[in-house]
Amino acid sequence: MTSEDFTVAFHIGAHKTATSHLQRSLLSAADALAEAGVRYYGPEYFRLPGRSINALFGSNEAERPRAPRRPVEDQLRLMRKGAQRLVLSEENFVGVLNSPRRHALTQRYPNAAPRIAALAATLGREIDVFLSVRRPTAFINSAYCQMLMGGRVMPMARYKEINPLATVDWLDLVTRLRDTPGVGALTVWRYEDYAHLFPEVCRHMVGAAHADLVHPLTRRIHVGLSSPAVAEVLHRHADHDAKDLGYGARRLLPVEDGYPPFDGFDAVAHAAGDAGYAAQMAAIAAMDNVRFLQP
Repeated sequence: MTSEDFTVAFHIGAHKTATSHLQRSLLSAADALAEAGVRYYGPEYFRLPGRSINALFGSNEAERPRAPRRPVEDQLRLMRKGAQRLVLSEENFVGVLNSPRRHALTQRYPNAAPRIAALAATLGREIDVFLSVRRPTAFINSAYCQMLMGGRVMPMARYKEINPLATVDWLDLVTRLRDTPGVGALTVWRYEDYAHLFPEVCRHMVGAAHADLVHPLTRRIHVGLSSPAVAEVLHRHADHDAKDLGYGARRLLPVEDGYPPFDGFDAVAHAAGDAGYAAQMAAIAAMDNVRFLQP
């Protein structure tokens, strides 16, 4: 591994927590950051053919060994170009949002810790990890709409059976990440606080001296489906190719025109989810070796 002095930050998501907004905000500042000694790489880089993190640095899954395209030291030098800070963002690295096999989940992102440990070992240095979390019922609602947008359709009742609210256990994920070899600083914040915390997130991610170079985009990147849009997809999918139904329904019945956002939970479920979320956040905030950002 290279012995040159530089640090690595890795924003791992989670999905549906304004990841795209942060990624595109960082991307818009990439040139200015590069001049300041910070190199940013996100999905626009890692999702090109042959450029996944696995392809660049070698597979992180023992059951599917894969050699990197070039020596790790050469790959790092190519990406760094002399920078003192390498900032990565790719939420798919730690796992998928929705399993295509439709098996019931028992744990979110079960491979996150070993994958990050393997990457840190490959890079030969600790990785500062950045994670955003979200209210459980809102997370499940958004994940369901994302599945519909991807052309996979099922009733919400069935989706909740295979994605129980209890699986949105951020305390479990943070505990596993904190105890992972190779994880340096672990920074966590709530999606609900993201707008207020944007400067603070950037300060820790790119460095205090360079945080002012990153400005938040003034628009939302991915707007969810409205309740009537979800109903339209469910009504039409039996007689149509589901691939583009979600996008068509979102254009026809957008939240921006006043249609109510989709919500698959009742008040009792929301209250239970919020109580668990509050307890998880209190426990995370009290954890050693975790930087929990709050307004």
